[in-house]
Amino acid sequence: MDRLEEVKKVSRLIAKMGKIFQIVFGIFTGIFLISIIILSVLRNTLNGMTVAFQIGVNFDNLGYWANKLASEGKIIDAFIVFGISGLLFSLMITIIMHFVIKIFANFCDAYSPFLPETVKDLKIISALVTLLILRNSIGLGMISGFVFWGIIQLYEYGCELQNQADETL
Repeated sequence: MDRLEEVKKVSRLIAKMGKIFQIVFGIFTGIFLISIIILSVLRNTLNGMTVAFQIGVNFDNLGYWANKLASEGKIIDAFIVFGISGLLFSLMITIIMHFVIKIFANFCDAYSPFLPETVKDLKIISALVTLLILRNSIGLGMISGFVFWGIIQLYEYGCELQNQADETL
């Protein structure tokens, strides 16, 4: 088996696994959206029960704003904020997986992995992943941005070389 066929085989596997992740995170996105809607509709009814919820519940892992709301006694609002954060995270992962699947599906179908469409998809993925990392750490976000930028520059150069090789033939 030559190297290109091996890469295409692995690319098919990655594309299939990516589709599974995309479906799972799409389901999470739907669950977060439905829970936000339900909590928003029942907000007034559930706000009267905040004292009962405060006993024995730790809100430290819900994030800064949700923890702040919970400490003020706005438990339902804290869960809504947490739901919105989860919704945005799972939606971004779903979108990232869409472009990852697209890249690896192109690897399977194309004669070369160095295509201009792949560079565009890599740019979108790098922007979204960098935003996700920046959400938690500015330093790591900047480092990941520079790493992605370097990879994209190398990939663009690979596309130029592929174009020159195609013109030579």
